[in-house]
Amino acid sequence: MNPVFHILNGDCLAEQLKETSVGGEVIICREALVSGKVKADSLEDFWELRAEFISGEYGIEKETYYEKTVSEFQKIINIPEFSEVNLWFEDDLFCQINLWFCVFLLSKIKNIRMYLVFPLVSENEDHWRGFSLSDSKGLEESMQSRIEFREKDIQLGVNLWNTYQNDDRQQLIRLSENESDCFALLKPVIEAYCNTSPENITLTNPEVYIKNLVDNGIRDFSSVFKTFQQNLGIYGYGDLQVKKMYDKALQS
Repeated sequence: MNPVFHILNGDCLAEQLKETSVGGEVIICREALVSGKVKADSLEDFWELRAEFISGEYGIEKETYYEKTVSEFQKIINIPEFSEVNLWFEDDLFCQINLWFCVFLLSKIKNIRMYLVFPLVSENEDHWRGFSLSDSKGLEESMQSRIEFREKDIQLGVNLWNTYQNDDRQQLIRLSENESDCFALLKPVIEAYCNTSPENITLTNPEVYIKNLVDNGIRDFSSVFKTFQQNLGIYGYGDLQVKKMYDKALQS
């Protein structure tokens, strides 16, 4: 029987998965590639670049980054041929960029079968909350509903990552025209990314949106974070990303 791997979008999902009947080796993607520089000439340079960014931005020791994050990506790189790999990622920008990178790494491995496992969210639920809305049964149903990556989907993921590394927003917009079941909401996600440009001074820019909340008297961080998630959930930002923008808004 071929080995089975599950690449998860975070530690919370790993805890949820323990309560299911889903078997296989778990690998956790502990990154936030939506923030900071990502352009490097080699993986070694990339890890160093990211370690420096995470250390400077969030006060996490570089050694901790290597121990907690790089070690997990190394597990992906070491996945053997003829394995089955399930990628558990949501549709928001944060998750999608991490997914592009994982697909890029997996594209180097021959003869593996890759699947996207996506959250099954009903129409009356907040789509951007993803797997957090799923119970054990829901996660097992997500596994049963997984979609296999075809060669064109894998190549699209690689192209998305390479283009994102180069911060070529016009090319990302062109790539968003591709139809792929594995990247079902690519167009709105790319549009959201383009809205983060400093030139965008509308409320679709997360920084502008948060500053507007603060300027209008919503100064409690928990309230800001909750409102942001409700209205700009497509970004998938966690409290660390929102807190940085919130602190900046308070100081301006």
